[in-house]
Amino acid sequence: MRGFFITGTDTDVGKTFVTTCMLRALIDKRIRATAYKPVQSGAQWKEGKWIAPDVDMYRKIIDVTDEEGCTYVLKTPCSPHLAAKIDGVTIEPERIVAHMQKLQQTYDFVLVEGAGGIAVPIVDESFLVAHLAQLLSLPLIIVARASVGTINHTVLTVEYAKAFGLQIAGIVMNGFSTPKNEIEQDNIRMIETMTGVPVIGEIPHMPSVSDSDIVWRKEWWQ
Repeated sequence: MRGFFITGTDTDVGKTFVTTCMLRALIDKRIRATAYKPVQSGAQWKEGKWIAPDVDMYRKIIDVTDEEGCTYVLKTPCSPHLAAKIDGVTIEPERIVAHMQKLQQTYDFVLVEGAGGIAVPIVDESFLVAHLAQLLSLPLIIVARASVGTINHTVLTVEYAKAFGLQIAGIVMNGFSTPKNEIEQDNIRMIETMTGVPVIGEIPHMPSVSDSDIVWRKEWWQ
C-alpha cells in the first residue's frame, strides 16, 4: 500500500494545504488517490450540517464526502481526546483502521492527515497521533514552519517520531519569505544537519489560499 502520514510540528502549521497539494499532484499523474482525516475537531456548520473543514479542502481536488474522508467529526476546536469527551463521543482506533482498510481497497494511494502534532492525544495519554501512525504503517511527512522557533519544534518532532520507530520520508517547511531570508535559509540547514532528515519542500508565505494555489509547484520541492 502506498501513502504517507502527514503530521506537523504544531497545529495550523499547514498540514491540510500540503496534503491537498500532494493530492492534486497525484491526481494530475492519474493515480487513484484520496486524502483521509481520521479525526477532525473544530467542525463547521455548513448547509445545515456539521462538516470537517479539512475534508472540505480536499473537495477542491476530489469528490469526497465527509463520511468517506473522515471517521470522527467533532464540534469542539481542541485536542481530539478532549473534543470527544465534550461532544460525548468515544473514539475507537479499530474503527479508524477499518476505515483505512476500506480506502486501501478502493484507492492506490492514501494521504492520511493527523490532528495537530505527533504527540497530540487522540483517546488519552495511551493513544496519541504517534500511535495512530504506527497502526497505519505509513512513512511520515512532517510539516514545519519556516520562521524562528522551527528548529526546536522540528527537531523535537523528529526525535519523538524516531522514538516510536516511525519512518520519516521528509520535512516540508511552510511560510518562507520571498526570497528566503538568512534566518530561514539557516533553519533549513540546521534542521537537516541536526535530524538527518531532508527538507523536501519549501512553500512560500501566502496571506490567503485560493484554488489556484493548490498546485504542486516545482519550485517548492527539492
